[in-house]
Parts: sequence; C-alpha cells; structure tokens
Amino acid sequence: MIKYKLEYLLTRLLGTIAKGLSLKALYFFGDRLGDLLFYVIKSRKKTALKNLKNVFGNEKSEKELRRIVHLNYRHFGKMALEFARIPKLTRENILKEVPVYNQEILKEALAKNRGVIVFSGHFGNWEYLAAAVAQIGPPLYAVFKEQKNLLVDDIIKKYRMDLGLLPLKVKGGAARGIIQALKAKAKVLILFDQDAGGKGKFINFLGRPASTTKGPAQISIKHKVPAVMAFSLRSKKGGIKIILEKFPDPEEFSNDEAGIIQFIEEYNKNLERYIRKYPEQWFWLHRRWLTWERSLVKKRI
Repeated sequence: MIKYKLEYLLTRLLGTIAKGLSLKALYFFGDRLGDLLFYVIKSRKKTALKNLKNVFGNEKSEKELRRIVHLNYRHFGKMALEFARIPKLTRENILKEVPVYNQEILKEALAKNRGVIVFSGHFGNWEYLAAAVAQIGPPLYAVFKEQKNLLVDDIIKKYRMDLGLLPLKVKGGAARGIIQALKAKAKVLILFDQDAGGKGKFINFLGRPASTTKGPAQISIKHKVPAVMAFSLRSKKGGIKIILEKFPDPEEFSNDEAGIIQFIEEYNKNLERYIRKYPEQWFWLHRRWLTWERSLVKKRI
C-alpha cells in the first residue's frame, strides 16, 4: 500500500534527522512535534483529557488538566525522536546515556537463579528502559506486538534487537514463551497497564476498576519467580534515567485468586505512585478503562 510505503519513508527520514541532532536540539524539536500533534490529533486529546478528569478531576482545575495533556504530547514527541535515534546508541554506551539506578536490586533477584520478571508500565520512555535493562545480566525478553505496517515493524524490531532485546512470540500464547525464558534464567520485561479486554479481571487502578491481565501475577506466584519494578523517568532537562525498586517475594502471595489480586494491586500501587507524581509521563492517550466503561453501558441497557 502507498500509505505504508510513505510511513516507512517518513520513519527512515525521521531517523536520519534525529541521528544528526544534539540531545538539546532533539528535545527542542521533540517538544515542537508534540505541539503539532496536540493541535492536530483531537480524538486522542479528548481521550487523554477524559482519563485525567476521571483521576484528578477533584484535585486539579480544567486548565491544569489541559496543561498536563499538552506536556504529555510533548513527552511523546521527544520519545518519538529518541526512538528514531536508537541507532546512535550501542550496547557499550547506552548505560552512560540512560543510567540505571539500584542495579543491586536486579542482581539480588537474579542470584536466586529462577529468572526475573521486570515489571514496568507505559511511563517515561519504556523503549529506553528495555534497552538499558537488557545490558545488565542475562538476556532480556519482551513481547513484540507486530505493527500493521510490516515495513515499519521491521525497523522497530531491528532497533530493539540491536540493543539486546529478544522477542517473545505472541502466537500460541505469550505465557509459554515467558515461562521458557524464565526457565533459561533470563529476564522478561512485562508492561501490563493497558486494557485487557473481556478476558481481564477488574482491579482498581488510579481509583477506577480497570480490566487487567492476571497472567504475569499467576506466573510469578506459581513458579516462584522473583520480580523487580523498573521505572523510566524523564528529567526536567529531558534526559531519561531508570530507577529499579524491590517487589515483594512471590511466596508472600497465596497461589489463588486472592493472592493474584493482591499481587496486581501491589504492582498498580507502585506504578500509580510515579503516575501521580509525574502525570505528564504516562500513556493517557490509551483507553485504559474502556472495558469497564462498556460494562457499565451494558448494565444500563
């Protein structure tokens, strides 16, 4: 399709431009890209503002919420250019540009010799998070969702794999691939802060029930796989740093429905702490509570 070819050429052009920019210039033009998208993509802006109102409506004014949405667009503008310049990063220099703090937490979990699940969310620059954490210890696996445009998808996969991130197949169920990777004592990156559809479990997230997959919690508890939390945080100057935090031992949770819910609530609590402090860096453009909202409509009918 002509559309896909144009998207591919635009992606290559963006990469060429981004690689030629200094970091200061990249952050400037990332903000301008965010400004452009903020005024053009109105449907996503409405989704972000609606989500923010539902979470912060009693705490922040309409003006403050709109400012957060605008900053959110700027954040993703910078993130787009950062991803486009990934070829400038190497496995030797990435930890200098994207430092990882509290590495001893990950190393302690790895020492248990059962593999490690690295939990994060769509916060900060999760692409840089994956690339940086991949450099510490054994291989890092993650699910690569295939893009509709296969030409662009090939570029994205190459960027990720060049920095050491290994793909897990979605077909046939990602759980099997995750378990196999963990049995090989590897690391597995899991972000499960998106709507899980009708198969998910409604669990409170930022004050509202959200459809959430139970798979990561089930795997960690059942197979006694240790986990750590990882957060990508953008500084005021624009740069990204990664912060690792401890997660409770899986044996602290019962291997039943109650234990799984408690596990997920712990994950949500940790992620919420960062979202509430830095709301402009989370993925508000995603319809996180879509399944819950649809269930309410069905009940009314």
